[in-house]
Amino acid sequence: MNAPTAIHTAARDDNVKRFFNIIAGERDALSRFLRQHPRPDIAEVIALIARQNQPIIVTGIGKSGHIASKVAATFSSLDIAAFSLNAAEAAHGDLGVVQPGSVVIMLSNSGSTEEIVRLVPFMRARHCTMVAIVGNKASPLARASDHLILAEVDEEACPLGMAPTSSSTLHLAIGDALAIAVSRSRGLTREDFLRQHPAGLLGRQMILVKSLMRQGGDLPTVQAGTPLLEMLAIMSAKRMGAACVVGEDDHLLGLVVDGDVRRYLQQGDGLAEATAASVMQARPRTIHESATLGDALRLRKSAGTGWLVMLVVDHSGHLKGMLHAQDVFG
Repeated sequence: MNAPTAIHTAARDDNVKRFFNIIAGERDALSRFLRQHPRPDIAEVIALIARQNQPIIVTGIGKSGHIASKVAATFSSLDIAAFSLNAAEAAHGDLGVVQPGSVVIMLSNSGSTEEIVRLVPFMRARHCTMVAIVGNKASPLARASDHLILAEVDEEACPLGMAPTSSSTLHLAIGDALAIAVSRSRGLTREDFLRQHPAGLLGRQMILVKSLMRQGGDLPTVQAGTPLLEMLAIMSAKRMGAACVVGEDDHLLGLVVDGDVRRYLQQGDGLAEATAASVMQARPRTIHESATLGDALRLRKSAGTGWLVMLVVDHSGHLKGMLHAQDVFG
């Protein structure tokens, strides 16, 4: 190995070491906070926020302002109304979001930053309850607060000891933990959470299966005695790669997918006399028509395998429709 290559490798290894040292430093800040139990002030803050009807206000400046935005977003995603207030903009009109009697969560590592300390009299004038998450219990913000969550760090993970790293990570963890603890206290359900996320796959999980399923004339249905060749023609015409085998009153008997037909043919059994009953799966996976797409996805996960189609039935086992993977995943 020549000298330049060795130098390059050493520098790369040093960078990787620094990378993990930063993460370890932030981890240590979290560990220190966890060792400070019991903390009755936290129980009081959770109960305070859980009782609120007004939106929660989360405020900070600089990096703490960015954390405040994330914490407010976490509260909102858990069905707890919250706004982020930039401390620098508050005195220029943004104080309008603070309603009388609001709970205001104030983030500051030093607890002495001018922009956030000068908000205190305005919050008092609005009869707000101030919750300070700060790293210095002797600071002006800590002394002025109604509830204090002390978030001390020995040092920032930044090698210069200047960039907010350990402190901002700790504030974020405390804010997220408060939001989740309050949501549990309020009895938030999975359905409540999904209602706050109408876009993307998360939101789609609340959609009822019956609104997505193919039904009526779009269904490839056959009888148990339907000849195999006729069934294949129906499967091709409906373009679902499957056929539902039904009896009287559309009572579900089984399911046939392309793979079932291939396996049957590989056995070398006669093709002319084969029927749908010869190749069908007698106990196919089904889901009730009142279920949600989220229920279907969890059923898929529990089965440990993917599915092309899922049959939708009523309480009596009658076929109501078919959910195709393409309808779910696009």
